[in-house]
Amino acid sequence: MKSNPGLSGRVSALVLCAAGLLAGSNAHSADGDFYDGETITVYIGRGPGSGTDLAIRAFIQHWREHIPGRPTMVVRNIPGGGGTRVWNFGYELADSDGYSLLFSPFSGTAEILGLPGLRADFSQMPLIGGLKSPNMVYVRSDAVATPEALLTVQDLKYGGQNPAHHYDILGRMALDMLGVNYAYITGFPGANDVFNAVRRGEIDMQTAGLTLYRFSIEEPMVSTGQALALWHNPQVDRDGNVLPEPAASGIPSFVEVYERLKGEPPSGEMFEIYKWLQPTINTFGHAAFLPPDSPEEAVQVLRESFVATTDDEVYRTAEGQMFGVQMPLIEHTEGTRVIREMTNPPENVRALLERYAR
Repeated sequence: MKSNPGLSGRVSALVLCAAGLLAGSNAHSADGDFYDGETITVYIGRGPGSGTDLAIRAFIQHWREHIPGRPTMVVRNIPGGGGTRVWNFGYELADSDGYSLLFSPFSGTAEILGLPGLRADFSQMPLIGGLKSPNMVYVRSDAVATPEALLTVQDLKYGGQNPAHHYDILGRMALDMLGVNYAYITGFPGANDVFNAVRRGEIDMQTAGLTLYRFSIEEPMVSTGQALALWHNPQVDRDGNVLPEPAASGIPSFVEVYERLKGEPPSGEMFEIYKWLQPTINTFGHAAFLPPDSPEEAVQVLRESFVATTDDEVYRTAEGQMFGVQMPLIEHTEGTRVIREMTNPPENVRALLERYAR
């Protein structure tokens, strides 16, 4: 089998990154009293080796370099429960000493609707920061050879993780706005499981984070002609203006595809809701929280060092080499504002999410 130098390089970089994280360091800083010589346990709500797990481990390796005292950071995976188990653990059981940190995909839909299973109260948990995970939709080319074929295809199989997942909701909304005939197949444990089902031909299409797409999907599927990159979910600013996602270079936005297929821009109530969801439930890819009542010193140190990590050119270069994309920062003040918005959404937004998520 022909080797892939680009993929091999990214894998090698990832192995080195993981090795550096596990190795840790005993180096201390004179002004790092709180974390000097300490260990921070980072809980991730996805399984080892998942796209989320790899992206967060890569971030953590560089994050510790910006925390005064350079503490050791170890990872514990808590998968399951549709991603809610890790948040419930952080809210109810994790130690509030500043040495337990939750860093995982954030479920805005569960927060808005108060879905069963989610008991965490995020208003009581200090938000450290977040990373936006831009996402996109792709399809097997033997099911849809061109975007135009979406309008005539029958029984397209769209796979997802669970009805409340924002990737699944945004994908289904887009297909419904286009009038595509499709079946929604859910219940996959994670995005990588959905991707493997696409590879096996069990389902036809998926909404995937760009980290997973660039690292695992683009070269073996799209570059070989086995799949077609359809669109990315664009950015929308607070005034409702639709903006392209720089990280999705080479992939058209949903708005562009809609105009191509329908001959006019999307409009109407569902599109207005789609736009409202972009800077809210589609904002957080990965969010870092501390348990309730954590020390203020820990909150401040971790917030400052989180921002410093996203400004670290070494981290950004490594991230780009591994995943082919850089996840934008969500600073804690902006993230907290978004969370407040999600607790009081417009009624038509809540009604639509209830229809999709239940």
